[in-house]
Amino acid sequence: MIKAKHRSLVRYFRLIGALAALAGFAPGSARAQQASVSVPQFEASAAYSYIRANAANANGGFNLNGGSGSVSYNFTDRYAAVAEFGAGRFSGLPSGLDSTMYTYLFGPRVSFRKASRVTPFAQALLGGGRLTASASGVDAAENSFAMALGGGVDVHLHSRIAIRLVQADYLLTRFASVSGASATQNNVRVSAGIVFRFGSR
Repeated sequence: MIKAKHRSLVRYFRLIGALAALAGFAPGSARAQQASVSVPQFEASAAYSYIRANAANANGGFNLNGGSGSVSYNFTDRYAAVAEFGAGRFSGLPSGLDSTMYTYLFGPRVSFRKASRVTPFAQALLGGGRLTASASGVDAAENSFAMALGGGVDVHLHSRIAIRLVQADYLLTRFASVSGASATQNNVRVSAGIVFRFGSR
C-alpha cells in the first residue's frame, strides 16, 4: 500500500514537472514564432510618383506626375540591391510644349524588419536621368547624372503583397540650364503604391 502511494506521488510530481516544463517552454516558443519574420527573396513595386522639380538657375519650379517601378533582391533580411525606373510628365507648361523626365537608378537598400506588418527602409540610389521635350514638331533630349536618397514604409497585407504607404526621396539631377551651362536640380519625390513579394529566404 505504501509502495503504491509512493509510486502515485512519484507519477504526480513527474506530471507536475512535465507541465511546468511545458508552461516554461510555451512562452519561449511563442516569442520565437513572433520574432520570426517572413523575408521574400525578390520584391517588385509599382507606384504613383509626384515630383517637385526646381528650375535650373531660375526662380520657381515645376510639378511632375508619373510613376515608378522597382525590383529588389534581398541578400539578407536587412540588405537588398535595388533597380528602379521612373517617369514623370511636367504639368503647367505653355500650350504646345510637352516634356517628360525619366530616371534609372541602382543601389543598396536597408530594411528594418521586425515581427510586425510594418517595414521601414532607407536607400541610396545612383544612376542617370533623361529629359525629353517636344514643341511644334521639334524634339529634343538630354541625359544627366541622377541620385535619390530617401526611404519609406511598407505595410504587409499578405505574405505576397504589401502596400508602400509612402516613399520620400531627395532626387538630384544635373541637367544643363537653358543657356547650356552646368546646373544642379534639387528635387523632392513622393511615391505610394503596391509591392509584390516572391520566394523566401
